Amino acid sequence: MTVKRPRSTPTSNNAAEAFDKLRDEVSLLHAAIEGLTAAKEKLPDYSPTLRKIEGRLELVDQHIESIRDKPAMLLTPEGLAARLADAAIMVRAEDRKAIGDARDALSYELGRVEGMIKQRRSTAEQDWWVTWAATGGLLFGAFLTLLGVSIWT
Repeated sequence: MTVKRPRSTPTSNNAAEAFDKLRDEVSLLHAAIEGLTAAKEKLPDYSPTLRKIEGRLELVDQHIESIRDKPAMLLTPEGLAARLADAAIMVRAEDRKAIGDARDALSYELGRVEGMIKQRRSTAEQDWWVTWAATGGLLFGAFLTLLGVSIWT
């Protein structure tokens, strides 16, 4: 099956009409170029602002370079985590030692306090025994004296 195409309107062979159309297009292009040139002339001069921005960017670049050389910037998250874990182990060991030292000092002082308490008890017990022995000796001496007086008389 063949499809028939509709015929387009015949073009004009008149050269004058073609030149008129071309002239219109060229004048449109000329007007557009003049409009662009006028628009370009109306644009503000951004050079001072761009120089300021460039100066600030140079300062930022210098700051970044000074930061880049720091040792902390060379750390990765894994390296930082490992360093933190090592530091935590070291701090825990120091804490464990300090707690052990404190426990030993407390035990020593408690031992001294218990010794003082026992010494005080033994002194009090000794005083108690001396008092009873003296009382018993006095009573026994009095008994012997009574006995001796009754025997000798």
